[in-house]
Formats: sequence, C-alpha cells, structure tokens
Amino acid sequence: MSLKDLSEHGILLPQEEWGAHDLHTSVNKVALVAALLFGLAAVVLMYLGGGTSLTFVGTVMFLAFMGWITHISMKAINVQAEQFAEEREQVIEEQQSADE
Repeated sequence: MSLKDLSEHGILLPQEEWGAHDLHTSVNKVALVAALLFGLAAVVLMYLGGGTSLTFVGTVMFLAFMGWITHISMKAINVQAEQFAEEREQVIEEQQSADE
C-alpha cells in the first residue's frame, strides 16, 4: 500500500503530526515476556509430545498463546491511539486559545 492509501484508511497520523509524539512502546513488557515464555513452552511440549496427548496439550497452549499475544498487542495499540488523541485535542485547544 502507498502512503496515500494508508492515510485514506486512517492508518497513518496526519503528516503535520509525524515526529511530534513520544515513540516509546506502550506494550506491557512483563506480560509480553510471560506470553512469549508460555508460547515457547507450548512449542517444546508439541515437539516433545511426539504425537501423544502432550502434543495436544502443547497445541492448545499455543492457541491460547496466540490469543494472548494478540490481546497484548491490541491493548497497546489502543493505549497509544488514546494517547495520540489526547495530545491532538491539547494541540487543538492550544491553537484555539492562541487564535482568540
């Protein structure tokens, strides 16, 4: 996709806001590490299971891991979007008060 397509779909911030926001991640690092270790344990169980019930347990754990990591990522995206919206509102309020 081009930058124009991304902008039209609302995925990109407006160009005047590029570089204006704090770029630190809002991902909960403890939860992320815990999820990754859980996923690693699931893969190890699937490998060591050799087709037995341990493989099935590992598969269920891996599916849970996929849901968990998706939840962590989506939560971080929502937190960052809310932060950008608040910053955008503050800038608009400052511009309006400066115009008056």
